Amino acid sequence: MNDKQFWSTLGGITAALALLFGYLIYSEHEGVNAAQAEVVSLRDRIASSRKTVQSTPQVEQEVIILREISDRIREILPDTKDLNNVIRDFEEYMQEAGVTSQGFRPTSNSNSRQRTRSAFERVSYQWRLAGDTFQVLDFLNRIETHSRFMAVSKLSIKSANRRAILDEGVASHTIILDVETYKYVPPSAKEGEVEIRSYERKRDLLSGKIGVRRQALTLQTYRYQGARGRRDPLVDPRVPARVDDPNAWTVQRQQEEVDELVARVEEAQGYWVASNAAKSVLERMVQRSELEKLILRIGEDVRRIEDEGHITYRPAQKRLETLVTEPLEVLRLALDRSKAIEGPSATALQSVGDTMVGYIEALEYEYALDAFDAVVDSLELLADDPERMELADWLLMLYEEATILRDFSAIEFDVGGVAIIEGLEPVIIIDGKRRTVGDLVADELVVHGVRPNEVDFIFRGAIVTREF
Repeated sequence: MNDKQFWSTLGGITAALALLFGYLIYSEHEGVNAAQAEVVSLRDRIASSRKTVQSTPQVEQEVIILREISDRIREILPDTKDLNNVIRDFEEYMQEAGVTSQGFRPTSNSNSRQRTRSAFERVSYQWRLAGDTFQVLDFLNRIETHSRFMAVSKLSIKSANRRAILDEGVASHTIILDVETYKYVPPSAKEGEVEIRSYERKRDLLSGKIGVRRQALTLQTYRYQGARGRRDPLVDPRVPARVDDPNAWTVQRQQEEVDELVARVEEAQGYWVASNAAKSVLERMVQRSELEKLILRIGEDVRRIEDEGHITYRPAQKRLETLVTEPLEVLRLALDRSKAIEGPSATALQSVGDTMVGYIEALEYEYALDAFDAVVDSLELLADDPERMELADWLLMLYEEATILRDFSAIEFDVGGVAIIEGLEPVIIIDGKRRTVGDLVADELVVHGVRPNEVDFIFRGAIVTREF
């Protein structure tokens, strides 16, 4: 090998070694960079892990609290099955509050996109109702005091016009009500439950916080007091709120009295339905007997109110006519048709007699005669029943007594004085004339006995007394 070849070979080897060392240096540099990047990543993971470790006790506390109050959450938030019960509750509330339903529909679920990520799913309903303001407020109060969480998200009211109030007797406003609640959809069982070490001990340490959170889930309510003398604020102000007739009750009392009569008529209708659905003759007789007594009492109260002119407020008059007088007459006619076959019961006859006695003792003879008129047409049906005929004879006797007393009380005369001397016939001055026992004062009216401050007469075969 000559010198030129030697140096060429040596140069090639040197260049190869230089490339090799360069590659090794480059590779080592890349390894250093990768190691540095891994160190940075490891530091980030360490920092994140430290944050997790620091926040774990707080997360554990929240999980423990939520687990302990989950039963309360289930109580105030219905599940899918319980939503049907909520709808039935709404219907009961409408009946209790007196509002009527004009339509119902579920509305769209605004957070349907979050169903898979949340255990709470919003459910909304829209009701279209009719009723006065206080009935609607009563309905809203029942929703608010429901054991489940409820919220009214939208409310619109169209008030009744004046003509409708005067014609129907009630302010029937149209209300559109959006009510929403939340359905509790807990995670499925397959997801499992994370175990927390020393759970019982940690739970006991958190008992105070658990109690506070549980209390926060308790719905705060108040008792709705009703109208309390207020006029419906949505009623046309041209409908009078007061009456000037001195015999009339206040508008508030007129409405309250009519409300009570309406409730009693509804009770009577319930007896009629129950009597028709009775499974035995005895049960039917009991229901009919109660119905007869209730009809008589309601009829007497209505006649008294009308005779004394207590109801003058036009809406109250209309409700009295359409919701009391007319339905009561329908019931009376239906009962009369049934009595055409059966006749009045012994209990009903006894009740009529007791009513007549009460009116006679109160000197209200016309009311006693009205009570008798309610059953007089059916008394002839009792000829084959000795027990009820005895009661019928008693009623006839009371009728004659009430008639005599009514006619006697209508006779007017003036008593000037009396003279009672031992051994002589007592003398009484009537209409300026001297009378004694046995003297005729007027047609069918004879002096029977004279005492200080009162005189007995024989009138139509009965002895009656007039005080002076």
